[in-house]
Amino acid sequence: MSYINVGFIGVGNLGTLMVRKFMENGVPLTVYDLRKEAVAEMVALGAKGASSCREVAEVSDIVISVVRDVPQTDEVLFSKDGVWEGIKEGAIIILASSISPSYCREIYARAKERALLTLMVGGDDDAVKQCWPVFEAMAKNIVHLGDIGMGQVCKLVNNLAMYANGIVARECVNLGLKAGLDLKKMVEAMSVSTGNSRALMGVGRPMPFPARPPGTREPTEDLGTKDKRLALEMAEAVGAKTPLVHLMEELDLESTYDAYSTLMKR
Repeated sequence: MSYINVGFIGVGNLGTLMVRKFMENGVPLTVYDLRKEAVAEMVALGAKGASSCREVAEVSDIVISVVRDVPQTDEVLFSKDGVWEGIKEGAIIILASSISPSYCREIYARAKERALLTLMVGGDDDAVKQCWPVFEAMAKNIVHLGDIGMGQVCKLVNNLAMYANGIVARECVNLGLKAGLDLKKMVEAMSVSTGNSRALMGVGRPMPFPARPPGTREPTEDLGTKDKRLALEMAEAVGAKTPLVHLMEELDLESTYDAYSTLMKR
């Protein structure tokens, strides 16, 4: 892996986990984040710190961006001292955020005009092959889903399923609570039976995406809402009906699942 220079932009909750995984596997990294303390933490683990996205791109064969949404990705790529200003010919950009497939394709086309290859989870076979050791350092399960944008398609579908599964789990748990079951014992029983799911295992736990640290830009919508919106926009674009999700959208979750909501406030 020492022959591949990897750059990493966005050391938030997910980014930190990914960087740590790289470090555990001996992958040399150059990292950047708006929060200097986040960069300092990664430097302490053995990464090199950069002062801008451009600086990351200048020293990297592969640049991985893990930021919140399209506006932040645009800022990473195209702002003053952004990736576009420093990217080398033949370098690869991996967008690991939950963003729309159409945006990925737009960036790919723009990159092709500069004779650069851009990989966004899904991508050309040769780019995926070149990045495969990097992927292996990040995760155990790796699936090449097809051309540019297909990785984002699958990610949005998965996140929409996660949203729907979460509401189903909440509805079932709420029923059990109203019927007199203890939450802990109910989940324990279901976890070793046919009603088990990852969503059920998350019941009663805080959301995995805490608020951004002080001094960083406030999001206009939470991550779950953003991913759900993108998935529904994609469904409309491809003519896929999502009646169950739209029904869930109409629910007032707190009042509908009142027993569960009351328990979570204690």
